[in-house]
Amino acid sequence: MITTMSNEMNDNTEDDQPWYKQWMVWMVIAPPLTAVIAGIITINIAIESDDGLVVDDYYKQGLGINQTLQRDHLARKMNIEADLFVETKQIKLRFNNELKKTDLTLHFIHPTQSQRDVRVAMNYFSDNAYQAELPGQLSGNWNLLLEPADKSWRVSGRINFQKQSSSRLIPNLK
Repeated sequence: MITTMSNEMNDNTEDDQPWYKQWMVWMVIAPPLTAVIAGIITINIAIESDDGLVVDDYYKQGLGINQTLQRDHLARKMNIEADLFVETKQIKLRFNNELKKTDLTLHFIHPTQSQRDVRVAMNYFSDNAYQAELPGQLSGNWNLLLEPADKSWRVSGRINFQKQSSSRLIPNLK
């Protein structure tokens, strides 16, 4: 009996290790610790990143959607469509019908990064044709918006510079 009691005492002495060497303690501590670390990382990302898609005057922009649609309707009524061609460092526009000579602006709008958006003033060079210098090195997908200086109408399109060298600009009515 005495030998049995001493064996039980030897078994209990194995639990006398420091707490940080016990695997059960780490099984209890690990999930909350992981959640705290993930929360800190999430807060850091939220503070550091800029959400460029949110605007301060969302209500005014919501009201302005009707005016924007009117510009598309006017372009459709005037039968304004244009073909855009990208050559080496040149942009060329050719309209499908007679268009009064006017100042035009072509907007290259990046789908996700508004700081990369570019405006280009198009120069009239012959019958129903305009041209301009290509602004820097553009790559990837871009939305295109063409409008006159008075912003009375607009046509739009898309281009992927890796796959295309031309695009059709039409009124955006769906």
